[in-house]
Amino acid sequence: MRLPSALFTGLGLLILTSCSETPQSEPSSSAPEVGSTALDISPDSHPAANEERHSHPHAQAERQHVSGSHGRHDHGNAHQDHGADPSTAITIGDKVPDFEVAIEGKTWKLSELREDPTMTSDGTLVLTFWCSFCHSCRDVEKHLDELAKQYQGTVGVIALDASAGETAEGVAAFAAENGFTFPIALSPGGTAADIFGTRRTTTTVVIDSDGVLRYCGRFSDQEHNFAEDALKAVLAGEDVPLKKTRQKG
Repeated sequence: MRLPSALFTGLGLLILTSCSETPQSEPSSSAPEVGSTALDISPDSHPAANEERHSHPHAQAERQHVSGSHGRHDHGNAHQDHGADPSTAITIGDKVPDFEVAIEGKTWKLSELREDPTMTSDGTLVLTFWCSFCHSCRDVEKHLDELAKQYQGTVGVIALDASAGETAEGVAAFAAENGFTFPIALSPGGTAADIFGTRRTTTTVVIDSDGVLRYCGRFSDQEHNFAEDALKAVLAGEDVPLKKTRQKG
C-alpha cells in the first residue's frame, strides 16, 4: 500500500531532529573542592588608585562579594576561593570578636593572644593572611618577618593561615626552610576569614589595645607601607589616616 508522501516527509524530519539533539555535559571545575574554607589568592585586577581613603558608613555594603560557597584548592594555579559571607563581616571601628587559632599545635583564643605579654605588651596585634603556597605571599613575607622582629614583645605580628589544605607540619617546615621567625596561626575552620570578610591572602588587619579593628587591607605596595603606617598611628594614639585599602593578593 502506498503511503502518503507527507508521512515520509514527517518521518524524515523526525530522524533529522533526533540525530541533531545531543545531551549537554556539565561544565567541569578547574580545581577540586577540598573544603568550605579557602582564600582567593588570584591576582586582583583593581588598581591601587581605587583604594578607599577613609572608612565610611557604607563600607560594609561596598565589600567585595565572594562567589561560590565552597573552597577550591589548586596548588598549581595558586588560586583559591573563600566562601565567606561579607554581610556578616565586621568593619573598621568594630570590636573584633573572639576566635580560635592554632600556633605550633596549641589552641589560642584571640583574647588570650592579646593578654600574652610575650606576644604583645598592650594587646595590639597585626594579622596578615598568608599561606605557604601563594605567590603573592612571597612578595610580603620577608617584610612581615622584619616587622615582627622590629616590634617583638611590643606588638604581636602574626601570619594568619586560613587556607584549606594547610597543615601545622607543612607551614612549620616552610617557615624553617625560609628562616621566618613570625608566629604562624592556623584558622582551619576559616572563622578568621569570615570575621574580617577576607577573600585574599596578604590582607592585613591591625587591632588596637582595646581589641578594635583599626585597619584592614593590603600589607603594602611598592610605594606605601599601609599596615606599618596604620600600626604606627595606633601606637601613637592617633587616628589611622588610611583605614581601609582594597584587598589584593
